[in-house]
Amino acid sequence: MIDNAIAWFFENMSLVTFGLALILGTIGYIKRTKKKNGRAWEPFEFWMLFLFVGLLGLYTFALHCFWPDLAASGIGWSNSPFQWEVGIANAVVGVLGLLSLIASRQFRLATVIAVSVWLWGDAIGHVYQMVVAGNFAPGNAGPWFWTDVVGPAVLILIHLRNRK
Repeated sequence: MIDNAIAWFFENMSLVTFGLALILGTIGYIKRTKKKNGRAWEPFEFWMLFLFVGLLGLYTFALHCFWPDLAASGIGWSNSPFQWEVGIANAVVGVLGLLSLIASRQFRLATVIAVSVWLWGDAIGHVYQMVVAGNFAPGNAGPWFWTDVVGPAVLILIHLRNRK
């Protein structure tokens, strides 16, 4: 039972970080609005950048670079030397997410744009694989696909709301 829970946690890390960021962001939002503290959307942006962008980027970096067979099989692929490059790109996005926590608003905007281009590009690739190759592996058509679609939209919305 515990093995299944641990496996589910790691296989659905994008959903876990996304959901946790929204929960923690909601708690922070409620606290700020009760205190009439400005920039109530700040906790949402903080937790999305920290968990969904930063930690998830570093997690997927480690997965693609150090456990490429596991990463590839979860997506429905064969292992390839390109896994290293995908992992490094994930590391870049993860580092941007973490650095944006102490950076300017313009840096945060650039991070949101980079993550949105990256994840929506991934989502297009997932759809292509579903249509052309019939690839409905959980890492291609499951929670990872949906967070690739929804995550950037939420990040953009939060960033825009946080600017006011």
